[in-house]
Amino acid sequence: MNKRPFLIVALSIAMMTQLLLAAPACATPWFNGDYLARWAFWGLRHQFSPSDDYKMFPYRTIENAPPAYQFPRATGGALPAEVEYKDGDSIKRVALDQLLESTGTHAFIVIKDGKLLDERYLNGYQRDSICISRSMAKSFTSALVGIAIDEGFIKSVNDPIIKYLPELTGQGFDTITIRNLLTMGSGIRYRISEFPWDEDALYYFYPNIRRLLLSDMEVAEPPGQSFHYTDYNVGLLAIIVERTTQRSVGNYLQEKIWKPIGMEYPATWSIDSWDDGFELSHVALNARAIDYAKFGRLFLDKGNWNGKQIISQRWVTESTAPDPNDHRPWETYPEWADAGGYYKYFWWGDSRGAGDYTYEAIGRWGQFIFVAPRANVVIVRTAGDFGLDLEQWPQVFQYIADSISRGESSQPAP
Repeated sequence: MNKRPFLIVALSIAMMTQLLLAAPACATPWFNGDYLARWAFWGLRHQFSPSDDYKMFPYRTIENAPPAYQFPRATGGALPAEVEYKDGDSIKRVALDQLLESTGTHAFIVIKDGKLLDERYLNGYQRDSICISRSMAKSFTSALVGIAIDEGFIKSVNDPIIKYLPELTGQGFDTITIRNLLTMGSGIRYRISEFPWDEDALYYFYPNIRRLLLSDMEVAEPPGQSFHYTDYNVGLLAIIVERTTQRSVGNYLQEKIWKPIGMEYPATWSIDSWDDGFELSHVALNARAIDYAKFGRLFLDKGNWNGKQIISQRWVTESTAPDPNDHRPWETYPEWADAGGYYKYFWWGDSRGAGDYTYEAIGRWGQFIFVAPRANVVIVRTAGDFGLDLEQWPQVFQYIADSISRGESSQPAP
């Protein structure tokens, strides 16, 4: 008999009992039976098997449209046999094959000059395997905001959010702009923990996210004061996109990106519940690695796809290039800023000086879409675990990009 399900139930009940005893006096909105059941039972599954999170939620399908675009195969060049990254005060050098296998990598794809240089799958994954995005989904949501601005549905990133969310008027949100949301500077309270009354857990498991966002947020500090990673910002933008375009973010993604650039497979976007039908726009786009690579190439080519402008070049640059005037202190993930990184419209960046920079979409368990404009390289890595520190994978990707750009590779593509 498999005792694991019984163990999970027992642990869930014990955990819920202890937390209820320790809960704060305020009982709304987290004191909700459906939510608490999700938090207890789905939460443990989420800890045991994060790569299968998409199986817990209902979802909206994002259809593709034939013909699917196929990257041409590179006829020359290869990846370096070994890669380097900083490990404390020293430089660590390790075989690439060993690194990918030991860190729990699911898919690893390298696109150079628009051609498929390397594509490999590990740990039981194949090309058609669904790979969770986690917070890489934020970069897709940001792109949809840009398209909505390009099409005139949203006027400007400088608009106050209450222009589109009048329910929030007079509650401290009046000076928050769309740009504040996109740069994680809204000042909205967001506590990152697994406790059921904290915002990070609420926003993942709550069955009616629109109601949560429009009735239970609090402002912790003035907008623009600091960098504070806040998933609520993404949900507010998703509601704005819904209201202005009259489409769900999933349907808008399908119409404006998924079909036009020839994604190879349909995708799904998990929703909070069938009744509410609101996409988890911050973490839960579920697709194949090869299609994530196409999104990376779309941004590498400044929003142009084989001659058709899908996203304006202005938006791509504004979303990803460093802002020399952003000197906010980082309240969350300061190690990224300490390593010289920056953050723009739901993209993480690394400035290399003299107009040279790279940027990436990053998911919680080590999912990456890395874009190196000067090297003309896109790298996708999907996984259920980082396996390295947050700032070390971009060093690995940069090492690969530099090596293949210089022609110093020595490992043939599989």
